[in-house]
Amino acid sequence: MKAAVARNRANQLSLFACIGRKKKVMTVFQLNFTMPAIMHPKNQLSITEVAAMTRFLQWGIIGLIIPATNLIRLSKGLTLAELGFSAAITAGVVVVLELPTGILADRIGRKRTYLLSLVFQTAAYGTLLFASGFIAVSAAFALYGVSRALSSGSLEALLIDRYLEVHGEARLHRLMSASNAADTLGLALGSVAGGFIPGVWSLLFPLANRYHGNLITMLALLLVLGILVLFAVPKEVSAQRSGTRIGSFLAESIVFARSSPALMAMFVIAVAWGFAFSAVETYWQPRVADIAGAADPAGPDRLNGFLSAGYFLAALGGSLAVTPLIEKTKIGAAPLLLALRLLTAAFIVALAVQASPGGFAILYLSMFFWNGMASPPEATMLNRLLPPDKRASMLSAVSLAVQLGGLFGSVAFGLVVGSWGIPVAWFIAAAVLAASALLYPLAVSGRMIPYPRTP
Repeated sequence: MKAAVARNRANQLSLFACIGRKKKVMTVFQLNFTMPAIMHPKNQLSITEVAAMTRFLQWGIIGLIIPATNLIRLSKGLTLAELGFSAAITAGVVVVLELPTGILADRIGRKRTYLLSLVFQTAAYGTLLFASGFIAVSAAFALYGVSRALSSGSLEALLIDRYLEVHGEARLHRLMSASNAADTLGLALGSVAGGFIPGVWSLLFPLANRYHGNLITMLALLLVLGILVLFAVPKEVSAQRSGTRIGSFLAESIVFARSSPALMAMFVIAVAWGFAFSAVETYWQPRVADIAGAADPAGPDRLNGFLSAGYFLAALGGSLAVTPLIEKTKIGAAPLLLALRLLTAAFIVALAVQASPGGFAILYLSMFFWNGMASPPEATMLNRLLPPDKRASMLSAVSLAVQLGGLFGSVAFGLVVGSWGIPVAWFIAAAVLAASALLYPLAVSGRMIPYPRTP
């Protein structure tokens, strides 16, 4: 997801130096020729600093568009019904390309793959500046979907590998802490800024689309991110060739999942969650505009910005709060998850009938707090079902199930909203989420099973 500076060969990057008196790779990178000031040898960056800076920019850019994603679509001429179809196209692109782009990263290298994602993201925002109507806008967001698939984990994996080569596993938590802090800070600041930029842009350029300021700011930051990645991130010594094939991956995942009713229950829960939350994610911004936009045209944008930052922090707070709750109450995973999912579904229903901006904000953030509380015990339950040799592939399969649920939900709720409106769509989403919660007792009864091998 980022900028278009992938082919500049004028500056060469060399990894050098040693630690102490033995040959050891240092976590610094030096440039041989003319370079940006931030990468001058006197200002060398460690891997942790590079990771924090790139993650801050990456999530800050995403934060700028989160409060306005679907409002941009509406401002470009899409109807509420078309919102769902356009979101489905983006989700479909991500689903189709998720596995192929992982194979591509193995073949051409993670840095090149990430830089390619920046090219597609730049093309997406540039196209969106001039797009109008369903086809052009959906095409722009499809390019964004390509960038999402390309960027999925590529840069993070490269930097983690380099860090492990230098420091080993004992200090990996330092890199992860810095990266997670940068993610949170970038997303929060970007989301708040993304809510204020439309109002400022409208004052400066009253005749322009109010969300073009977000897009132009994102393009500028993408350029900065691209330069940083190009000059500061090391390139792999050699790209690995992957023998993975999508067909075999899916076949193995299905065979393994069918051997465990508990794991099948987790797959259904994942699909249901993706389906239900696609309604919330697609239509919460238009709903805020309906509720808060009558008195102040800029009000929804600002509220969307704070809610975009707040929902991530609320989910984080929920995930931190659940551990002491489990340890103090000794509550089992099944009843806890059942209660949290039913509570989340109830708050979606409450959102559907809420007509006050303040009430909507409280209910929205509370819903994500309950949802965040459910994430750690659900992840624990899932991982207990998976043997080590199948864990990575099955976690990828569960992630794909969530995305497929979101894809189906985007299409279905587009039809529902077009005929009956947003509240009805949220009632249906809540019902699906609540029904899926009844599968947790089955999932928790499962035990880790060996992978069934065919002769």
